[in-house]
Amino acid sequence: MENLDFSQLISVVIPYYQNERGLLRKCVESIFYQQGGFCIQVIVVDDASPVPASEELADLYSNDRRLTIIVQENAGPGAARNNGLDHMPHDTRYVAFIDSDDCWREDFLLHAMNAMQHGYDLFFANSRRIGFADTRFEWKSEEGLDLVPANHPSLGSEHPLHAFSGDFFSYAIKRSNIISTSALVYRLEIAPELRFSTRLFNGQDRLFKLALSQKTDKVAFAARVLVDEGRGVNIFDSAGWGTPESLVLLTNYLKLSKCILAELRLEDNHRAFVVKQLTDTRHSLVASIVHLLKTGQKCDWRLVLRASWSDPAFILMFVPNLLRVMMNKVRSSA
Repeated sequence: MENLDFSQLISVVIPYYQNERGLLRKCVESIFYQQGGFCIQVIVVDDASPVPASEELADLYSNDRRLTIIVQENAGPGAARNNGLDHMPHDTRYVAFIDSDDCWREDFLLHAMNAMQHGYDLFFANSRRIGFADTRFEWKSEEGLDLVPANHPSLGSEHPLHAFSGDFFSYAIKRSNIISTSALVYRLEIAPELRFSTRLFNGQDRLFKLALSQKTDKVAFAARVLVDEGRGVNIFDSAGWGTPESLVLLTNYLKLSKCILAELRLEDNHRAFVVKQLTDTRHSLVASIVHLLKTGQKCDWRLVLRASWSDPAFILMFVPNLLRVMMNKVRSSA
């Protein structure tokens, strides 16, 4: 094993809201069972969960000083993560997040801390979500956006790591979904004040990852699957095309794109990419509304009104997008 410093504190923040018992305990145990004997502080932020964290972790909480539980009124995962960040011990050197239905494999931190020992500020690993055949690194993407380890220098460590070669932010803005929030670790000193946006209920993790990737060019990754992602409470797992839940997903993408444009430093090519995403999302939202009405499914007009309020261009482009949808249907049936 390489000469790792096991004395430096790693704070792990878990936003918690679950209906199913047992998930949180498995998550916390996967942290405590990490190889290497690292100095760890786990901060669980109970976001008014129907299954209280204090019940799930009763014996651990009373016997293990490495565990802290904070209870807050329901405010969403971003606010919960922020609460955890605000309550980290003052001597925290590294920060990690893990969702309460996810689990780390036993050598996740060994890989992460090897990367930090090599001088890298941001580490992420491959992960696999339950119900998905492919790992995150294998999810379909545009040509040229696959993360191929052979194209990035090996760090030659005991645990297989690669240094990301190139402009990581330019890559992440197009492929941020390759990084699970549960599979990243960063050096706190590069972004001590960075917090999750509370304007976004969903998508705040993607905005955070993009903001974090602007803080450093020293990024390392492990291509091995080191994190198992559960199902838990996640709109993205049930928001398939043509479902009422797709409106939730698309309206959140509208908000996310606008936040990226407003809050991040973007070069012209970055801005053009996000603007195109925003334009495509407006069209997809109109197409979803048409499909739901045509198939007699429920259409949540409150979401549509909120989208109209937050993005006036959605209303301005509604008729052109509607005509485009109708023309596409005519062409496909011809």
